Amino acid sequence: MKIRRDGGFTLIEVLLVILLIGLLAATVVYSFSGESRSQTLGKETEKLQARIQLAAELAMLKNVELGLFIDDKGYRFMLFEQDKWRTIREPKALAPYEFKPGFSAKIELEGLEWAEQNLLSRAEFEPEDDGLSEANSFDELDAEKQLAEEQKQQAEADKAQADGKVKKPKKRQTGILTTPSQKKDPRYPTVFILSSGEISPFMLELIENTERPALSQSLKAVFSIPLERGQIEQTR
Repeated sequence: MKIRRDGGFTLIEVLLVILLIGLLAATVVYSFSGESRSQTLGKETEKLQARIQLAAELAMLKNVELGLFIDDKGYRFMLFEQDKWRTIREPKALAPYEFKPGFSAKIELEGLEWAEQNLLSRAEFEPEDDGLSEANSFDELDAEKQLAEEQKQQAEADKAQADGKVKKPKKRQTGILTTPSQKKDPRYPTVFILSSGEISPFMLELIENTERPALSQSLKAVFSIPLERGQIEQTR
């Protein structure tokens, strides 16, 4: 007498199928979920390199002195005007940038093999010492002056338009707009980008540390553009 076996799968077969589906799904998610850590770091480095390149070309074209301030939170480009360094807000490509979570930066300015003597001294851009600290009421007065000037220009443009004389609001001849000075703003940039085409030498390292080991990529400046970009490496 033969024993008839009912059709269907055993528990082990069902579990194997579920495991296989899970592995396939994980592969698909990994393929389409976005960039790898190396790709993300590479894009952040390229973005910073391109912005420094733009700032250097703009400094030479407009005959202005620019700078780059960078710390662990992000970076900003600065313009030297009216005896003070001010944060740039336009063009947008040079507006302040905040690092993505898990990113940080480390920069070296001293002891570089290719820069025995840094000719771009901070003293060249240092205003006369008035005996007052940076965080004082003059910061607020300076901000009020700049806002008042912009409001005056806008009012003149509105009046001209009302009189039938179409007139665009005045912009600074450089085409670079800055924000009013704030107490929390840095007094000096970390790196100088001059109208002569010179850039103060530096070795910058962008670090991606969302996981271990952390990844890093370097940018190196040797007095002028273009910058040299290193390979992505693992770091401690």
